[in-house]
Amino acid sequence: MQCPRDAAVLAKRQFEETPVEICSTCGGMFVEGGEFNRLSGQTVGDLEFSTLDADSGRHPDEWGAAVCPRDGAQMEKVEFNIETGIILDHCTSCGGFWLDGRELTRIHEEVQNLNEAARQVPDPPLVRFAQFIWSLPVPH
Repeated sequence: MQCPRDAAVLAKRQFEETPVEICSTCGGMFVEGGEFNRLSGQTVGDLEFSTLDADSGRHPDEWGAAVCPRDGAQMEKVEFNIETGIILDHCTSCGGFWLDGRELTRIHEEVQNLNEAARQVPDPPLVRFAQFIWSLPVPH
């Protein structure tokens, strides 16, 4: 596979226990569909789904258009997790994502912010009650 930015050959690597294809020249990486959540970081919810759900696929960014390194299809511009300003390239054909330069670092920062906000908001009483019920041992 070749980098959609500079045509360098991508190298297979394990990044945070997730298989990715990395460009040693520009620092970009290709992530297979379904692997994006593992790479993004631990949080409640499905970040890949929330990034793609109802997104227009038409966000301008500094990088311009990109073709998928996996299948050569034109990639869409999607905004990571809505209203973050982090614009990723997504292939609707194979489901993969291209992350430029520091986008993964920005994603990790956003996930930390999401997790911190979730810790500051207490669960409603009904949710706490349900969690208590589910923690009880099941009689055999």
